[in-house]
Amino acid sequence: MLPTIEPVTNVKRPYHAPTRTEQAARTRDGILHAADDLFSAQGWSGTTIADIARAARVTPQAVHQSVGAKPALLIAAVQRAVGGDAADRPLVEREPCRVAYAADAPLPERAAAFAKGAREVYERAGQLLLVLAQAAPLDRELAELWDRARARRLADCRKLVSATAARSRATQDRLADLLFVQSGPGVYAELVSERGWSAKAYQAWLASTVETLLQTNAGRS
Repeated sequence: MLPTIEPVTNVKRPYHAPTRTEQAARTRDGILHAADDLFSAQGWSGTTIADIARAARVTPQAVHQSVGAKPALLIAAVQRAVGGDAADRPLVEREPCRVAYAADAPLPERAAAFAKGAREVYERAGQLLLVLAQAAPLDRELAELWDRARARRLADCRKLVSATAARSRATQDRLADLLFVQSGPGVYAELVSERGWSAKAYQAWLASTVETLLQTNAGRS
């Protein structure tokens, strides 16, 4: 006799809602677009959750549910802008950075790649980074993100210097400090936003500056 199999009832099937997930992603993307535009144009103190909600055509509650409070909005907007379309790929793995830090790259190519990488990041996120610097003293999480961003950029400058030529540690640190200042978002904003330079002109200037600085000091201790 075959065993009797009782019908299974009240089994909850897994619920998949790709449409809902996609809609949530689109809502978040629209909110971050609006946050990027408004923070960049109006600064930290001049931008409110209500402003962002209005620009994204959602409610303030939807902004909070999708992203979070105002500091979380700025953090997410900065991270999205810095990462660009390939946010899942670290910057050091992308083409400009790979060339800049390659062991066998000639100095002109290394300097040009470093400048290209800086220009690409600042075109996307330069103004937001300045807003982050402005807001950092007002919020612990924003301060931590700003400190990490500065530490990462200083580490990149040190990596570029150490990859170029053998020098004493003191000289390397001095050169890295100079690169750190000259390649900062404030210089980009001053030249491009205030003085009317094109982004390409900034890139050419930075490449020339980096090459001259490293070449002039090559091998010095």
